[in-house]
Parts: sequence; structure tokens; C-alpha cells
Amino acid sequence: MKIKFWGVRGSIGSPIRPENVKHKIEKILSLASPTDIQNEQSIHSFLNSLSFSSSSTYGGNTTCVEIRDKNGNLIIIDGGTGLRELGNQIMSSEFGKGAGHAYWVLTHTHWDHIQGIPFFIPLFLPGNHFEFISSMSDAEKRLEHQFVFTHFPVSFDHYAAKKTFQFIEEGEVVSLGPNIKAFSKAVRHPGGSFSYRFTEEGKSIIFASDAEFNLEEMENIDTYIDYFRDADVLVFDTQYTFEESLQKIDWGHSSASIATDIALRAKVKKLVMFHHDPSYDDEKLDLVYLRALKYKEMFDPHGKLEIIMAYEGLEIEV
Repeated sequence: MKIKFWGVRGSIGSPIRPENVKHKIEKILSLASPTDIQNEQSIHSFLNSLSFSSSSTYGGNTTCVEIRDKNGNLIIIDGGTGLRELGNQIMSSEFGKGAGHAYWVLTHTHWDHIQGIPFFIPLFLPGNHFEFISSMSDAEKRLEHQFVFTHFPVSFDHYAAKKTFQFIEEGEVVSLGPNIKAFSKAVRHPGGSFSYRFTEEGKSIIFASDAEFNLEEMENIDTYIDYFRDADVLVFDTQYTFEESLQKIDWGHSSASIATDIALRAKVKKLVMFHHDPSYDDEKLDLVYLRALKYKEMFDPHGKLEIIMAYEGLEIEV
């Protein structure tokens, strides 16, 4: 399986501000020496030596992730603002000819997870087929409500692609094409949300965004540890710092330290920090990431757990 991130922010889109762009440029120039900018190769090497926040950006689009099986079949997870870029990209494939097919898995329908759906161009083309999969029994009704005229000028029915909806009970295994099987598990979040575990040929990816795990729940987490156990990739909600999570009980999100504890206990191979707070700029996210790495080293200095920070464009293959 391959997983690619199109939107990694939580709550609301947070595009980089002009003053942040200027700050990045000023920082880069202050660090450069004459030899760093002699030619294209030296410039490239110099930029690669900088911290991620200095030379790039984690991105400001809200939740959208794609998974591809070994044959290239497409699974879309949620439809935040990152979905628009995914739609633009796949228009060069069979989706641009009205011959595309994808499974579309929905975790829940808070705005930051569906904001991009009205702007997803492949939905306009007749012949394309999107199979919506969810453990929400009323997913179709929820999406239709997003398109009522007082919210958006185009109705959901106006999108000419074929749209089918399948409800799956929590824990029920569903086939997403010939290669991938998936099932859901409810997670704590205001209004409810579901995580999903995707498996192909013994490899597994778990998507567990918008999930609150706090110190109280860590005392009774055995069923979740079994669910997360031995995942090759665990995409996990780490919106808050640990200090913030103590102040925001029942807000529906977790911290990097809790995510790391869970990943270590469940023997996860790769933890992907996800659903970044919209108030965090790139430098703050760098610090959050470094703190997570230090926390992991304190409790498991010789372990094999890899921790990475999600950013727009990140691709992982398992």
C-alpha cells in the first residue's frame, strides 16, 4: 500500500501568512554563506541542510489522505480542503475521462473533514463512480445537508458522478477492491468519529484522526492496544501538546506523548503525527516534533518505533 497526505491540518484551514513567508526568506538569507549560493547544486545542498520549517511548510489544508493498493486502486479518506488538490491531480487519469472509480471512507462530518467535497472536480463528471464507506448510518443525509442552497449554490444531486453509500457496522470487515480489507473502530470525539484499519497482504495502515486519548482513558485502553497492535503505519491525532490536552478535556484530540505511549505499547512500526493545530506555524510544529522524538528516546531509546510529522505531499509505502 501507498499512502499520500493532501491535507494535514485540523479544525480549520490555515494557509501560511505573508509575514511568515518573509520570515522564512530572511532566515534563509541570514544562514547562507557565499559558498552556499555559488551554483544550483550548492543552493540545493544548502536548502536540504535547513530545518523543515525554514525551507518548506507542513501545509494548511484540512484532512484528506489517499491510499493506493498494489494495483493502484484509489481509496480516499475524508474530504477536507486538501481534497481539491487531489481532485485536480487525478483529473489527468481515468477520472478526467469519466471512467474513474474510488472508495471514499468517511470518519465523521465535521466541517474540516468535508469542506473540500464541493470543489472536487471528478464528482462533476458522469461516468466516475465513488463508493462512500462509513460506520455512520446517515452519511448520505449528512453530505446532502452540506449542499442545501443556504450553504452552497449547487445541490449534491447536481454532481453527475455516480455516488453510492455503504454503511458498515463497527468492526465489520469490508473489501475495498480485490486487495484491501478494512474495518472501523469508534474513537472518542464530540459528535462521534471512527478510525479505520486497512490491510493488504499482511501490511496494515491505521487512520485514527480526531481521537481523544487522555490519561484517564490510558488506564482502560487494552481493546485499543489490540486494535493498533503491530500496525505498519499509525496515522494518529496529535493536535495538542500534552499541557494543552490537560486543559482541553473532551475537545476530541490527543497529544504526541499519548500517541507515542500507545504506539510503543502496541508495537507500531511507524507513527505519523497528524491533524496539526491551525494556530501552530511551521516553527512551532518543528518544536512539537522534536519534543516527540525526545519523549520517545526517554522511554524507548533503543526501540524500532519511527516517528514522523505529516506534511502535505508526504508519501509512505508499506
